[in-house]
Amino acid sequence: MRRLFSILLIFICFTAVLPLRAQHKDSARVAVTARARQHSILLRWGMSTSRAWKLGNQYGFQLTRYTVTRDGKLLPTPEVKVLNTQPLRPKPLNEWEKIVQQDQYAAIIAQALYGKDFEVSGGGGGDKGIASIMAQSAEQEQRFSLSLYAADNSFEAAVMAGWGWEDKDARPNEKYLYRVKSLAPPDRVTVDSGSVFIGIQDYAPLPVPGDVGAVFGDKQVALSWDYSILKHYYTSWIVERSKDGGKTFEPARSLPVTNLNEKEGRPSTRMYFIDSLEDNNTVYQFRVRGISAFGEKGPPSAATTGKGRHVLIYVPNIRSNKISAQGKMTLTWDFEAAGNPFIKGFALNQAATENGPYKTVLANIAPDQRSLQYEQLLPSNYFTITAVAKEGESTTSFPVLVQPVDSIPPVPPVGLAGTVDSNGVVTLTWKANAEKDMLGYKVFRAGRLNEELSPLVDSIHMTTVYKDTVPIKFLNRKVYYAVAALDKRYNQSDYSAILELKRPDVIPPTSPVFTAYKVTDGQVQLSWVNSGDEDVAAHLLYRKDRADTSHKWLLLQTFRDKTHYYADQLIEGGQTYTYILMAKDSSGLESPPTQPITVTVPSDPNAISVKTVNAYVNREQRYIELSWKDSNVGVNEYQLYKGAGGQPLSLWKVVPANVKMVVDESLKINTAYEYGVRAVDKNGQSGPLKKVKTNY
Repeated sequence: MRRLFSILLIFICFTAVLPLRAQHKDSARVAVTARARQHSILLRWGMSTSRAWKLGNQYGFQLTRYTVTRDGKLLPTPEVKVLNTQPLRPKPLNEWEKIVQQDQYAAIIAQALYGKDFEVSGGGGGDKGIASIMAQSAEQEQRFSLSLYAADNSFEAAVMAGWGWEDKDARPNEKYLYRVKSLAPPDRVTVDSGSVFIGIQDYAPLPVPGDVGAVFGDKQVALSWDYSILKHYYTSWIVERSKDGGKTFEPARSLPVTNLNEKEGRPSTRMYFIDSLEDNNTVYQFRVRGISAFGEKGPPSAATTGKGRHVLIYVPNIRSNKISAQGKMTLTWDFEAAGNPFIKGFALNQAATENGPYKTVLANIAPDQRSLQYEQLLPSNYFTITAVAKEGESTTSFPVLVQPVDSIPPVPPVGLAGTVDSNGVVTLTWKANAEKDMLGYKVFRAGRLNEELSPLVDSIHMTTVYKDTVPIKFLNRKVYYAVAALDKRYNQSDYSAILELKRPDVIPPTSPVFTAYKVTDGQVQLSWVNSGDEDVAAHLLYRKDRADTSHKWLLLQTFRDKTHYYADQLIEGGQTYTYILMAKDSSGLESPPTQPITVTVPSDPNAISVKTVNAYVNREQRYIELSWKDSNVGVNEYQLYKGAGGQPLSLWKVVPANVKMVVDESLKINTAYEYGVRAVDKNGQSGPLKKVKTNY
């Protein structure tokens, strides 16, 4: 039996991947795996060291089942049951005879368990072969390793060896913790038991291998498929092929294949397999099936189809290139005439960089042609010549650089725009040039419109956004920018359109100056000289009433023109008022206020006056009724004033002398209103303003 399987064993010795074997040889333990079926649960286990494996086979194993959940509920105390009445050991040698005749993996396990020696050789090498050296130095390690590999491919043989169990009494509504314990004496070896938690409800069909690819060459094919996703389901693989259009498939190799690339810290993601083909004319189909740790064959993948291809051994080589004064290129190349019958012709490929991407710009060039002319040149060109094979892979020459003379600069950049923030940081943007040979840009600045522009950078600026900083406390209020484009031959364009930017304004305007005032006809008449700064946007006149306990400044008027006179009519006799004036520029900065002017309005004993003013609020019908009383004779009219939300009073209505009540319906809720009433006699003399406040 040993000699019958010697060649098989040496192959497995170099290719086996043992999922139940521990990574560290010094730790003795039982490794357990399980798989749920529709009506039972399969269990497999193995030892982590060859010594523990040998003693485990001698003394056997105990399998205990703990029922943990039932009907989705955790049991208060797990139900314990030892599944084996006798220690699980390898069956006697005579019981292996029948299975060995049908299962080559059972033969490997039987040889590892009962063979007098475990010499592995390829034959013909005597004692000097690598297999002989391995057999002499690590016979027990070989028995251990190869038996575990064989058990991965035959569950029936694993059960015969006492390393597997099928729990047919498992119920669908329960989940179990299975514990496998080595019965080897602790004084001979200490072995940690192993366990696994599973239930029939965890059953799922084995997955279909995916992403199977094939690269067909000359009488061979290289297959690859996704390994990383399925390595927890399958320990080895079967590659099947068909030559009759997929009607029948047969294994491409007599043995399963395993992953040789899996290394600790560097896991592989794909599995690879190379197969030879009988010829390049037959159409083959290949598919892949996985084998689980229980020897189950999974469903096949989708088939990939192809046939071998002849390899073109002739490669073109570009010999020379010349560019005429008109910008036309003449390209010549070498290609052995013996290769002409094997190609459809040539193709010219062009790219802007050596690494591509290359684009075919001329195709269907005759097989016997060795030169061509081409005009569509870029500023920098890389060309290759491809010999287009009739079968198999085409061949391509090395790239060559072709550069025509270029003295034409790019067009000036457009869309130059910019902003200046309060810290003097300038952000410039513009549209990118469309020339294919663009290299970058240069940015220029000037302090005056007609001043010569100076470059801001010594090197080439590569983007269309540029940051600059200008001093904010500067005599010039404006700064000017321009941008020029450069191509890869350093041809510089003209300037872009000049961009004018205003520096941030941090200096307030100068203050205006009051020049005169007088009180006449019930008015305070003010005159002043406006601020002389160019960017003044408005002048603001404020008044404060000494009788007003809040002492707040009231904005009387905003002047946005060159006005320098104002008559304040909203005054009362016997009151004292203070006035100030400020200038505001276009940036919102305000000047210091003028020197205040304080005016006392004298009382006129002959002036007609309003005695009382009342404001009645009707919120249901949404109006305010304003009424007043006086005992004056000779009243011609009443002037009514109104202010809302703290704003100054302004003339609202003029009513005849016989009207002493008005209704205001132009109201907003949650707003404070102030009203004023002034009597005017037939001579145009006005009395003091009587005020009243209310909330609506």
